[in-house]
This record gives sequence, structure tokens and C-alpha cells, in this order.
Amino acid sequence: MSDRLTVALDVRCLDQPFTSYARVIRLIRTAAKAVDLELKEWREGACGADVLWTPDPTVPKASDDPRLLLTIQDLNPMLLDGRSAFARWRRARRYRNLIDRIDQSAWRICVPSQATATSLEEHFPALQTSMVQVPWYPSSEFHGGEHPPIQGEVPKPGYLLYVGALRQHKNWPLVLKVYAGLPKALREKHPLVMLGSGHRSGKQAYELAKQLDIADRVLWLQGLANAELPSLYASASVFLFPSLLEGFGLPPLEAQACGAPVIAAATSSLPEVLADSACLLPPDDVQAWVDATCKLLEDPQARVAAREAGLANVQRYSAQTTGQALLRILDQVDR
Repeated sequence: MSDRLTVALDVRCLDQPFTSYARVIRLIRTAAKAVDLELKEWREGACGADVLWTPDPTVPKASDDPRLLLTIQDLNPMLLDGRSAFARWRRARRYRNLIDRIDQSAWRICVPSQATATSLEEHFPALQTSMVQVPWYPSSEFHGGEHPPIQGEVPKPGYLLYVGALRQHKNWPLVLKVYAGLPKALREKHPLVMLGSGHRSGKQAYELAKQLDIADRVLWLQGLANAELPSLYASASVFLFPSLLEGFGLPPLEAQACGAPVIAAATSSLPEVLADSACLLPPDDVQAWVDATCKLLEDPQARVAAREAGLANVQRYSAQTTGQALLRILDQVDR
């Protein structure tokens, strides 16, 4: 299409390669290639394109004044967390000021899910900028085939798996409580692997595992190479994802792409992204999670059905799908 807007991608977040924003940049690059879209890359100065897309909630300053496509992944800063009431108030105020600046500066606001769009409308009813949706997808290394073995200390296949930072909105204590609620025979057969940064809550997590008398059956992993993550998913009997807030929810999709049955919280974007392909449960109902986990561990047919449903669901998301969503934005008549 000759009048399609050209786009440049803000890649400054690649300076922090292990952040979710850097990960999204890599997905966008691949999606652009999948639809033969030329994608310039920008760090400073002139971007040389009609549209400058930044994957994190900032307002970049390109010297040639392009249209700004600014991304809001989720509304995490508006959540209650472990901070004091005053600290939460300051954090929320800063975020409200940021959203106001984005609203004043953006040509379009990009969100990864309808759930994020709905939350934005609820928290910021005066928002004037049009929202557009670009979904993410599991990258090609996440698949249901063979994976190379993981180097280092990892249990044999059959473990329960949690992947996510030990932050309050990830609801990680539920995973430990669910594991503690399993019959002892199942715990002896299926250890629990917890992968994620414990920067904020690591000590608290270890103490909770001790209190629940499961510390000897929990393996804490940090710093696993990105190339080894697909193997970790593929060898899990059940993937547990009780997060209270997700802008999209890549980990459960990645787990499904690798063939792992998923139990996830029925919150935020997860019902939208997972639909009926996963067991979706209230994020505070420990017994429901225990029962669902037991069923998957004890019933091979249930595991096969969950695996097949997950693999089918993942087919809805691809680099091509994401690239086409971007093309639709660039082809918009209203400019």
C-alpha cells in the first residue's frame, strides 16, 4: 500500500536485555519481518519515519517530531502492593502524571490486550487518545518438539513449575500453599520449581516454604539462560500461573507452546489470552488450585487433553498475527 505510514522502533530498552521491554522489542522485530515491513530502529535524534513506536510507557523525544505510538503494557503501578500507603500514593500519582503526558503526546496508545484497554478506560476515563491493540506471541524457540537438556541442577521431568518474579501482583505465595496442600505422595513424586527473581521477596518466599514444611521439595532458580527456558517448560507436568495482573500473559502461552498443561488465575488478560485452553481459577481459592493440580498429576488423559488444548490455543498467536495488527495501524485512513 503506497500511502502506508512508515515506522521506526525505539530500541533503547535493549540496553537492559533481560527486561520484558527488551523481549517485546525482539518480538516486534520478528513480527515486522514476517509481514515484510521495513522497520527502522531509533535511539536518539531523528527517527526517519512517520511513526515512532516505543514499547515501554515513556515519551521519546525524536528531533524530527514523528507521530508517537506509545505502549502501555499494564496498570501495575495502580495496584496495591507491599509499599506503605504514602509510597503507593506517590507511585500512583507519578503514574497518573505519566499517563497524562502520554495522552497529550501520543498519536495512538498501543495495548497488548482488550483487558489492558478496559483497565485504562476505567482508571483514566478522560483519556482522549485512541487505543490500538497489538498482541504478543511466543517466539519460535517455544514449541512442542524436542529441546536440548538444561545445564545445571534441575529435577527430572514431571515437576510443577512457576515462572515469574517474586512480586506481590504475581501472587506467588499461592503456588507454595497449593504445593503444600497436595498429598505427600504427589509431592514426593513431583517437586516444585520456582523460577524468578527474588530481589524483593526472596527471603519471605524461603521462609514461607519452611513454614509450610515443603522447603526440601522446592528448587529455586535464578539466572537461567533464555535458551534453556523452553526445556524447562517442556519438562513440567503442570505450569502454575496465579498472577493478579497481566497486560498480556506471555509465560502461560510459552508453557502451552512447549506442551505444558496450564492452571492460571481468572484475572485481567488471562481469560482473554488463554480462553478455554487452560484451567482458569479464582486467584485466592487454594483448595480449587489443589484439586485442579491433583487432577492433572493423577489423570494422564487430563494432561493429554490440556496439552492439546494449549497447543491449539497458541496457534492464535504468531509473528504474522502481530505483524498484521501493526500493518492495520499503519494503514489507518484517519491519520
